[in-house]
Amino acid sequence: MMRKISNQSLSPDPNLSAARAHFSENGPALCRAAGILAGDAGTASVLRLMSDLRQATALERGLRRRLVDLHRLLSLDPISDGFDQDLSPWTVLDPGSPEVEEICLLTDRLYELLEKIGAPKQQQCARVLTPIEQKAA
Repeated sequence: MMRKISNQSLSPDPNLSAARAHFSENGPALCRAAGILAGDAGTASVLRLMSDLRQATALERGLRRRLVDLHRLLSLDPISDGFDQDLSPWTVLDPGSPEVEEICLLTDRLYELLEKIGAPKQQQCARVLTPIEQKAA
């Protein structure tokens, strides 16, 4: 049974809050999409990710990596581990089907989340480097 992730987060980590909100809204659809593309293993992977997001106190590197891996699965990235184009169930999907359209929309939304949670990290790095550069000058 799939429990919905609460979109109310007590975490001080805004990236974790954003990921939880994303999965609160799109979790069941992401499970279906992963199931279509990778079978039961894909569904189980998304369910584990949702469970780990629920229990996390911060969006650590491992969770970020798994979000990227999910995006790679949804975008049919051939570099993903265990990818075999000849044996994948997605090879029989009709490109005009509603399922494919939903997968494309979910992929775009997940990419937007990845951009959102990646941007604050880059800004923090820029703030850390600025005082060092000022002292050197």
